[in-house]
Amino acid sequence: MDELDYGPVFVFQGRHKGRVLYYDDDETPKTAICYVGHPLDFVGAFDIPIRFLREPTVDELLKRREELGRELTEYAINKEWDVSPSEIYELWAEKSLVSDTLYERRMFGEFGKLEIESEVFLCHSSADKGRVRMVHDDLKNLGLSCWLDENKIKVGDSIVSKINEGLGASKIMIAFLSKQAVESMWAKKEWQSFLSRKLSGSELRILPALLEDCDVPAILADLKYADFREGYHDGFKDIYKSLKEA
Repeated sequence: MDELDYGPVFVFQGRHKGRVLYYDDDETPKTAICYVGHPLDFVGAFDIPIRFLREPTVDELLKRREELGRELTEYAINKEWDVSPSEIYELWAEKSLVSDTLYERRMFGEFGKLEIESEVFLCHSSADKGRVRMVHDDLKNLGLSCWLDENKIKVGDSIVSKINEGLGASKIMIAFLSKQAVESMWAKKEWQSFLSRKLSGSELRILPALLEDCDVPAILADLKYADFREGYHDGFKDIYKSLKEA
């Protein structure tokens, strides 16, 4: 049998047959520790023989998501209140893992790996941190290294020095634009510094990413932007196309 990677696995035999769990570690050379849900937010764990596990196919993931949705819906419609809260939580945790795994499969199926040597600087307002983290994680899964302040600036570090270091090491900036971002002093300084280097002759690229309707700064207004207003996937696809050409 080929070595199994840590991550989502399909149980094709044994007591937990048909389930999608998260293989995180080995209990013994022949037994895997499998979590119900994500390893950082799991509900329970089982010790399962490694020979009962394999990477799930898309069809298996879709089938399991349908089964879990049907089971949860039946509980709600029939008001089976005798079911323990932990059992419901376990089903939701597994469904969340299945949905996230399907999303990642879609990402890798639609978007190939990216190969860019320098880091991509993510310029944003802290108010938009949630969506910026999503872009960071998805680009990381596609092979890119991104400069995100919360990952680079540690307690005791000079914020200005670290930001300048990140800007100097990056040849591409994604400038996330929102009402908060265009009013942010830090964001303004970051994209102005980057554009100043570009105008001085450096081979740099700035990719505006419009998160919501806002007054786009004049200095960025003539650049085509990635549009996240109608949905995350459309915006990310725009970013990917630009990075693919870099």
